[in-house]
Amino acid sequence: MTASPPEGFQLFWVTDGFIGHNGPYYWRKDAAGLVDFGFQTDARHGNPNGVLHGGAVLSFIDTILGHAVVNGAGKKCATISLDSRFIGTAAPGAWIGGRTTLRKLTRSFAFVDAEAFEGDKLLVTATAIFRVFDS
Repeated sequence: MTASPPEGFQLFWVTDGFIGHNGPYYWRKDAAGLVDFGFQTDARHGNPNGVLHGGAVLSFIDTILGHAVVNGAGKKCATISLDSRFIGTAAPGAWIGGRTTLRKLTRSFAFVDAEAFEGDKLLVTATAIFRVFDS
């Protein structure tokens, strides 16, 4: 288990509520200026099969997708639809990374993709639609 996040990661600014319970989450900008996210898993993220519970990883993905929308639109948002595909597994104790891509942003909707991974191993891909609020 990693005691601290990889180099360059900072604590995600939302640390209360469910995000605080499931996280903490971290973020950093890479050399190209893109944002990477991550979180350190532990036993509470596991399922009875000895791997990470899909809900723990999907909650992380939903959070970083929402961040991409808020960052792109400058407004609050809510998840309308989240389609996920579980590709691989990881054991509790793994550092899980995540990336997002804002595909399209309109006045009322955002279309975003994300993936979560352990190192080079892809774990989950997701596509989402978010409602963007006027204020």
